[in-house]
Amino acid sequence: MSESAEPSPAEGSVRVVGTAHVSADSVAEVEQVIDDKRPDVVAVELDEGRYRQLKGETPDNLDASDLLHGNTVFQFLAYWLLSYIQTRMGERFDIKPGADMMAAVETAESLGINVALVDRDIQVTIQRFWARMTFLEKLRMLWQLTVGLAGFGDEAEDIDMDDLTNADVVTAMMAEFRRFSPGGAEALIDERDAFIAHRLVALREQGFDVVAIVGAGHRAGILGYLENPATLPPMQSLVGVQKKRFSVYKAFGYLFTLGFLVFFILLAMAGARNGFLLELFVAFFLINGIFSFTLAKLAGAHWSSATVGGAVAWMTSVNPLLAPGWFSGYVELRYTSVNITDIGKLNDILSDEDSPMGELWSRMKAVPLFRLILIVAMTNIGSMIASVLFAFVVLPYMAADVGGIDGVARLMVQGAENSADLILRQFT
Repeated sequence: MSESAEPSPAEGSVRVVGTAHVSADSVAEVEQVIDDKRPDVVAVELDEGRYRQLKGETPDNLDASDLLHGNTVFQFLAYWLLSYIQTRMGERFDIKPGADMMAAVETAESLGINVALVDRDIQVTIQRFWARMTFLEKLRMLWQLTVGLAGFGDEAEDIDMDDLTNADVVTAMMAEFRRFSPGGAEALIDERDAFIAHRLVALREQGFDVVAIVGAGHRAGILGYLENPATLPPMQSLVGVQKKRFSVYKAFGYLFTLGFLVFFILLAMAGARNGFLLELFVAFFLINGIFSFTLAKLAGAHWSSATVGGAVAWMTSVNPLLAPGWFSGYVELRYTSVNITDIGKLNDILSDEDSPMGELWSRMKAVPLFRLILIVAMTNIGSMIASVLFAFVVLPYMAADVGGIDGVARLMVQGAENSADLILRQFT
């Protein structure tokens, strides 16, 4: 809570007010309820980061290193796209998104009432939702949203307006994404309902009378938990990083690593000339380096950033725990810093319906956060493309000297036989 408050000896109470975050009527309702009720605490569906943004405080620079590993780049991209959708919805209803939460905070402060932030951190929510989506669902989601942002579709026609106007940005995301991943969306809506309910139950048990301002999409779930707290899942199950039991991307990466190592080991065991093996490795190094470097430069990377990404691309292609984009991104941070306000800048650019696409793209690349994400992603994509081309184009061409792919296959079989003989001799 923003200030200390003395709980009463008896158990308190909680009144849950469901609002539409892009509705002027909700702002008036929030102000009226708080003024009439005069509770001990006003609980709002915000975390610390979103609270600071609504208050207009200058946010700290993002720890951009968090964006440079695993799926975090794409999680942040999804978060940005969702923020853009809510911004567009706010424009349609001529009200700033989150105005109801801001009204709750300002009304409480003007009356000397304590404010409690009861929502889960937005980054945790996005990460857990992303982890529960399948690979194909992620691709479909990003493609559909990107098409809408590029102006080839009208997101307003594809989204249920009633659902969106009765929800905050995360609930809006679930309503839009339910068709992409129904189970994951439902689970994460329930998780946030339970998280907020945990906080409200704790306030009530301390004897506070609370008015809770939440998105209307959460109201029913929260009320259910308040009426029967015994049904609440453990708080520990609602926080922390969601681990996936199986990842198609990582599985492919491990298989590729294993295949790469087995390929060279068997050729070596078959007695393939060292010159041929060296030529293959140099070709693998060069094609990875060229593609990663080129795409990084096209994304706007400095020469040093693109060079580092290209230099390590061969290594990261055979190690699923690394990615060349991490390295190019870290180097790029020597020249720029990123800030959460970059998201607002991107939304403003995308809301410009008069400028040509080329001009909009140039303006977006000038925003540090977008350029950093683009550099990381494009460097990784370059390495992925190069690995595929090596396997299906470069290798067949170079294998002509040893009898083509059939010749390489025979060498690998011979290498396997030689390896088996060597192992058997160790036990006889």
